[in-house]
Amino acid sequence: MRELALHVRVMSPPRPVLEARGAYERGIAVVAASVARGTQWIAERIADAEPFVRGHALRVADSLQVPDTVYESALGDACEAVCRDLLRGIVVGRRTALADRLADGLRRDWGDAEAARLLPGCAPETVARLLPGLFHAVTGWKTLANRHPRTVLDAAEQALATLPEALRAPWWSRYAPAVAATVTAEPLRARALLERLGPETMPPRLRKHLGDFAVAAPGGSCVSCSLPPGTPSADTAGWVPVSCARWPASS
Repeated sequence: MRELALHVRVMSPPRPVLEARGAYERGIAVVAASVARGTQWIAERIADAEPFVRGHALRVADSLQVPDTVYESALGDACEAVCRDLLRGIVVGRRTALADRLADGLRRDWGDAEAARLLPGCAPETVARLLPGLFHAVTGWKTLANRHPRTVLDAAEQALATLPEALRAPWWSRYAPAVAATVTAEPLRARALLERLGPETMPPRLRKHLGDFAVAAPGGSCVSCSLPPGTPSADTAGWVPVSCARWPASS
């Protein structure tokens, strides 16, 4: 890499020659452009058909200050794979204003799944507005909950509060990862939601956070007890009765 950097800086840029050749040479060209800080060249490659070229261009686009308008324009005629890479770049680059501006149109043109991918990059107000309608489409709960834990819990509570008690267990079976992803940032709220609107049995994704719930409550404790006779073990059933945990009082 040092030799490439020196070569790029002291000689004429090799990019036009390299780009006229195959995928390997084009890969070298995009690396050379990033070393030479060729912002315009990189901006023109963030939606490149070649995955390596596109990926490297997106990785350096923020450090080269590629403007938001380039992403917006590239999304206009992008295929699905390119669209997803561009959305990932917007989220990773924390281009919040751009994400907010794109969210509604993206949902209209590409559907809920693609709009949900953009949510972690949006401002809290936008996430609060869109998440209730996109909850079913979210797959990357960790990223979303790391940035917007309270909003995720608000949407979860809203959804559970509207369900009859008989339908809450299926909800938890599907969406326990959403609540589990918020525990690090909001352990008391996550525990309170489980206590108030949780299922009769605890999803395994939340069972592993029993210690976190106990530590988060001043003076509280959380202990497990034996399973009732005839109850399948946690190893075989994957569930532990909520009654087997003594929760500290919520503050």
